[in-house]
Amino acid sequence: MPDDAAGEDDYRVVVGEECFDWRQLPDSGLAEALDTLAELLEPLADGHRAAFLDAAYDTECRPSVTLLDALYTPDAGLPTDERRLLQQLLQKCRIVSPGEADLPCPVRRADAPDSDWRESSWGMAHALARAAAGRATSCLWPSYASAAQDWPSGWITVARRTEAGEDAVRLHLLRLPGETPGFWRAIFTAESVPAERFFDLTPDAFPDLLFAESLRLNHFKGAYVDVLPWLVALLGALNDQFTQALSACAGDQKQVIARFAAMGLDISPESPNTKRNAKAWEQRNVAYEDGVEYRCEWHGKRLWDRDRVHFSLPIPAQGNRVLIGIFADHLDT
Repeated sequence: MPDDAAGEDDYRVVVGEECFDWRQLPDSGLAEALDTLAELLEPLADGHRAAFLDAAYDTECRPSVTLLDALYTPDAGLPTDERRLLQQLLQKCRIVSPGEADLPCPVRRADAPDSDWRESSWGMAHALARAAAGRATSCLWPSYASAAQDWPSGWITVARRTEAGEDAVRLHLLRLPGETPGFWRAIFTAESVPAERFFDLTPDAFPDLLFAESLRLNHFKGAYVDVLPWLVALLGALNDQFTQALSACAGDQKQVIARFAAMGLDISPESPNTKRNAKAWEQRNVAYEDGVEYRCEWHGKRLWDRDRVHFSLPIPAQGNRVLIGIFADHLDT
């Protein structure tokens, strides 16, 4: 990972000026666009996850109205509540002044024809520069941004022309709120995040999971580099699907198991033999907050005889989130 990964420059999301281009929106659609932008920004605006280039204040966001005027002039046309919320969210982002590497340059999707070259925004240029330097980066472009309606959400390859020549850069586009966890998950393997930093990313990558403090990645038998892709895939599926699958299948364990098997993941509840073994069953109890214990009675396994993740059923007292309680080679059965 880049040398400053743990420092003040470890932001991963860059707010593109396309977020503020509301010139083509009717007045009736402006409040909805601002609500969408706020929903995208709210979980990121904490001083270190997202950055905002100060050059964006000069963006024309409404006809003949700059972003600076729109934010701080009450009669500039933005709805009052939405304007104040956007002010607060942008103030919580890291403010960055453009450098030489951030000069807007011609860009296009790498799979698009040559006729699709267009000038990038400052934010896009900055995001591409960071991505080219080896940091997995997302550029925030809401779905309403007309400048890039033909650019898909998620990971794309962007061709760009700079003074050094033409290259292709892998970049993430964040256009819809539900896509944020997927971006954070991709960082694990894109940068081969070391084991000691694994849990730094878990709150963003798996927001509906809880992680016991006792978890240790070296408790797996497999090497970390081998376990990591499977672990990220399993945790992502548990975050997104496990609670919903239990509900949709009315608790039918075989159906839940089949749904995960279709994703290439092997999960199951503990066997009756394990439940009858008092010592083994006790090993599945995991303390979380204030010493309260929860039983991690399901597990996922990487191989038939090794590398297991033990987890709980959804916990009502914890907002129906699932506790990831044990990383292990193999517990007693």
